Amino acid sequence: MRAIEKVLVLEKRAIGKENTGNEKWDRYLDDYNNYVKEYNKHYLNALKGDERSISLYPYMKEKWEALKKRLVKAYNNKRLSDRQIRRVVKINTKIVKAYFK
Repeated sequence: MRAIEKVLVLEKRAIGKENTGNEKWDRYLDDYNNYVKEYNKHYLNALKGDERSISLYPYMKEKWEALKKRLVKAYNNKRLSDRQIRRVVKINTKIVKAYFK
């Protein structure tokens, strides 16, 4: 194999690995979005005095913090695409909106 051919093969492999990573982070973002929806629901119900939501809320807040920390670490390590970063911001906006309802 010539040097040019080797470079093309290596580039194809790198692109394939990058897409796999992006799909993985897309799944994490899907999970994060679903979790934020559930978190907001229990937060608002806890404010209304729902005992079940009040008991679940501290656990859910702790888990949300862990998920958020994982996403921040991925961002700092440049593992998220621009589209994924915009999606994280959009999801986090839902949390902020819930606090001001």
